Amino acid sequence: MATMVYRVVSACGALGYGFPKASLERALEGGVDAVISDAGSMDAGPYFLGTGNEYFEREAVKADYRLMVEAGVRLNVPVIIGSCGMAGGNRNLEWMLDVAREVFAEVGVRDAKVAVIPAELEPATVVRELERGALKATGDGPIPTPDALRTSTIVGQMGVHPIVTALNDGAQFVFAGRACDVALFAADMIRRGIDAGLAYHVGHVLECGALACDPGTPSDCLVAEVYDDNSAVFVAPDPSRRCTPYSIAAHSLYEESHPQLQFYPEGVLVMDQTEFFAVDERTAGIRKSRFAGNGAAWPTSIKLEGARRLGKRMVSLVHVDPAHLADIPANVLVYGRNGVEAAPIRDGERELGLIVETTANTLEDARVLASLLTHYLLHYGYPGRKATAGNIAYPLSPNLIAFERADGTFGAIVPSGTRDPVFFANYPTIRENVIALVQRQFPDAMAKATFRIIEADASAPAVLVRNIDDDATRLAIRHAGEVEALLRVAPARAGSLFNLVADDAYEWSLYHLLEDEALIRDTLFPIRYYRASGGEWVAEGTQSSRWFEVAPPLDCGTDERTLSVIAATRPAGNAVRQRALGEIARVIRSKDAGINRITFDLLFNDADAYETALDSGLFSADRIAAVLGVEPSRLIGTYFVDSCQAIKISLNRPVLSASPEDRDVFGAQQQAALLRMRIPEFEMAAPSPRHATAEVSP
Repeated sequence: MATMVYRVVSACGALGYGFPKASLERALEGGVDAVISDAGSMDAGPYFLGTGNEYFEREAVKADYRLMVEAGVRLNVPVIIGSCGMAGGNRNLEWMLDVAREVFAEVGVRDAKVAVIPAELEPATVVRELERGALKATGDGPIPTPDALRTSTIVGQMGVHPIVTALNDGAQFVFAGRACDVALFAADMIRRGIDAGLAYHVGHVLECGALACDPGTPSDCLVAEVYDDNSAVFVAPDPSRRCTPYSIAAHSLYEESHPQLQFYPEGVLVMDQTEFFAVDERTAGIRKSRFAGNGAAWPTSIKLEGARRLGKRMVSLVHVDPAHLADIPANVLVYGRNGVEAAPIRDGERELGLIVETTANTLEDARVLASLLTHYLLHYGYPGRKATAGNIAYPLSPNLIAFERADGTFGAIVPSGTRDPVFFANYPTIRENVIALVQRQFPDAMAKATFRIIEADASAPAVLVRNIDDDATRLAIRHAGEVEALLRVAPARAGSLFNLVADDAYEWSLYHLLEDEALIRDTLFPIRYYRASGGEWVAEGTQSSRWFEVAPPLDCGTDERTLSVIAATRPAGNAVRQRALGEIARVIRSKDAGINRITFDLLFNDADAYETALDSGLFSADRIAAVLGVEPSRLIGTYFVDSCQAIKISLNRPVLSASPEDRDVFGAQQQAALLRMRIPEFEMAAPSPRHATAEVSP
């Protein structure tokens, strides 16, 4: 019988999402070897890296981290967080350290070793790498120039080595700047001798907290137990959630552009032979994942992200009469028509704009409540949800605009939208439960501000006018001109808001791989050690990361354009009937896979539905490009995934995430074209499209 050798809890999907204290307590009952949480991402846009601001509310981050620290102190185990302060730049990291000192003082942490690992690079260093041709593009993306880089904030995504070094040196509390989410979890397992393939795959499942459960949410805990037979089992502490082979396999696809391959600084996680298995009705596991260490096919590399300021931003939200909708130019963003996607809704379809608006006596109180309501609305899980990557689409980064009202009070708005018919059907319950959650967990925020959630659709459209310019006077003139042009064809209705000065706009200036191994090993990710007692931290020196081979190279297929690709076949025989894709797929979701790619995951109800979809011939690259209305050159690939009866579609984004013209920063509501698909069933199925798979060595 296999023996458990390691047990770890992921607190939540990101610090600030919140998680039930009861879930963490149940997770700790079995003992854990580490308490870990991702603390950020680049998903929310370049603003947070460029400014050093945090995406989540300070009190929400503090509440989550305090529970983690209390657990770490009680069990005397490592507490690890990464991508601190959301974007993981130096200012983000210092913001988190300030929160941590406050928590340490309140909890009474004494004589603890702390490791702080910055991830920011000097722009001059990156300019030198650019000029000598040492930066490698990661597909379509920003084209870096020396001038743009010199005015950018730049971070590198660290892998496991800095974290392993800190843990081996005795650090109990680790604060990493920008980091690969998976590395936060894999590092401790790697240093304890757990197989790299298993460690990285476990990390990928854990990094979003309980999102890998059924029902899934990033606002809850998830436990992984690793065994000496090179398997791992996932346990949901909340008894209302289950881990199933399906839910774990489905989450293994999440935010990745290929279903079998995930690329890291140390090599490639290869899941073409992975097995997903059930232990009981609430517990599931994985085994046989492999890791191909760095070699000729994938050299040691660090992904660099850079953000720079574009200019000031001004926004107006104008409610208009539906009678004037046809008079508004087609390129204008109108909730109820084309707020979620640039292409307008079709006859018989609906688009719902959801605008969270708050009022308070202080700007901060208005911001906090609007932000809390928005975060819960985005991720609230409900029965039958198919768009599991996010319920709504935001057009702005940051998504919140705060302002002073004429009466001296303060307000905040967050515009967003959705085209999801399942969401529409559940919206009254979602709204009620989100409000109740915020009231229960943040009563002070509810007491200090009032709110309304405005619903805009074709019967009550809302127009979002947004402009960016580095010159404030020129911006005001340009914005006033666009608003005036709108009002000439569509007069404003009550509740409209004009000339709101939003936070400055930022753009991605860099999204490239750095392959200078000497620079990576010798210069990046220096570790600072402290001895902490409460809020007093005394410096104890610095340490360079110690590097080692995580796993040897493997002779296996790591080409994302050939492995598991669906072949271009045409079905034989006559179609006997057609079924809506939504009838045969339990999940139909879209999500960013980096700033320059979007990926669609279709998870089918059963094996018959999955085979029907594959046999239809509709999911080859040429035909799915037509369905999505994109040029075939934008398709990266369409892939079959037998492990969870899924199809994955990945393509280059039409615009970079959070660019000025973007309408869905997270890419979480781009599946409308797929929802319209009808899948034919044929008398005689075509040969299986799996013959297109590249050969993979065992």
